[in-house]
Amino acid sequence: MADNGDLIFSAIGISRDEEEETLGIMPTKETTDEIVRGFMGNAEDTDIVEIRIETWTIGQIGPEAKNIATTHQRDACPICTRTTFWIEGDEIRASCHHRLCRAWIEPNSVDKTRIDCGWPSAQRTEACEDFEEARIVLTRMKAEAEAEAPKKSSVIDETEF
Repeated sequence: MADNGDLIFSAIGISRDEEEETLGIMPTKETTDEIVRGFMGNAEDTDIVEIRIETWTIGQIGPEAKNIATTHQRDACPICTRTTFWIEGDEIRASCHHRLCRAWIEPNSVDKTRIDCGWPSAQRTEACEDFEEARIVLTRMKAEAEAEAPKKSSVIDETEF
């Protein structure tokens, strides 16, 4: 049972038309984060373009009862170009939630002035100075991978088909 002063967490999906849909209300941030990550992985075919995580203080009345903890904006992924790339807050971190891509951008855990980005499928990571550079680097990783890809497979004889 929750007591006065305890926090609850809500995940709100916001559509292109700015309509709000509650995705879930949970007692912990960890559970809310799990729900949001699960939704992000399947959101490509929805109209939800933003997710807002709110905290509510039990027993508090008025506008101070609600606080926006984080926001996530959906965008096109620099690698796979699907709209499965979710950007957290003011470009703090981002990740593609498509199961075949999983490109990511996040602050370096040791050097706070550095941003890291990576593309697990290509087993590539790189350090950048800021978020925008990281987006450019991911786009470059994709271009380099496409340039290296063989145009014809040496395994399949196309006359067989």
